[in-house]
Amino acid sequence: MSTLSTILITRNEQDNLERCLLSVFWSNEIVIVDSGSTDRTREIARSYKARFYPEEWKGYTAQKSSAMEKASCEWILSVDADEELTPEAQKKIQEIVRANDRAVDGYYFRRKVFYLGQWITHGDWYPDYVLRLWRRGTGRFEGGQVHESIRVDEAKTLKLREEILHYTYKDAQDQQRRMEKYARLWAEDRLREGRRAMLIDLIFRPPWRFFRGLVLRRGFLDGVRGWRIAWCCAKETAMKYRLLLQSRTDPVK
Repeated sequence: MSTLSTILITRNEQDNLERCLLSVFWSNEIVIVDSGSTDRTREIARSYKARFYPEEWKGYTAQKSSAMEKASCEWILSVDADEELTPEAQKKIQEIVRANDRAVDGYYFRRKVFYLGQWITHGDWYPDYVLRLWRRGTGRFEGGQVHESIRVDEAKTLKLREEILHYTYKDAQDQQRRMEKYARLWAEDRLREGRRAMLIDLIFRPPWRFFRGLVLRRGFLDGVRGWRIAWCCAKETAMKYRLLLQSRTDPVK
């Protein structure tokens, strides 16, 4: 019978980790790579018999790659500490692992975000398909310092309707802080790739992002939260290209 390793990375995730681990406790093994937690993260991980590896922070892609390398089972499931598998997703994953269909190496799930007290079901945030389950040896993490993803031969992947729940920003201040962080990391990655921005990017990309999320993808159906998401996505886009534009003369700050 085939087996499943669940992998995740952590740093001070005591507020989220137990909810996450409760939804994957049935895995054959849980592998956690931690980058310097000072709260109860280690204690919670050990209570679920997770294999816990403290390591220095190397960036999202390298950190998750390290966790994947430590997995020993035939199938690998990657989750974030602030995520949770629905009962339907748990059942589906167990069925997939048992069936061990050789025709498919990777599976996408819908990710649904809990934002300001409400589940988001439209706009740029839903359905956010993420590849999280794959056959060991067929996938690799790619990306820069942020927004890493697993890459599997697309011809051997399948999209599922089952959902992964994402409990995102704690509050508006947390959202602003992370937007600024992700924009800076994105700009640093693009700069290393030799990419440059033009003024036209800063003028047109943010309003297009707002229109796409709010109107084309019907974010307005999520009410005031849909408007806020579209606005924040546009704002983060503006931050990214402003930093990249400034990098022509100044380093990214």
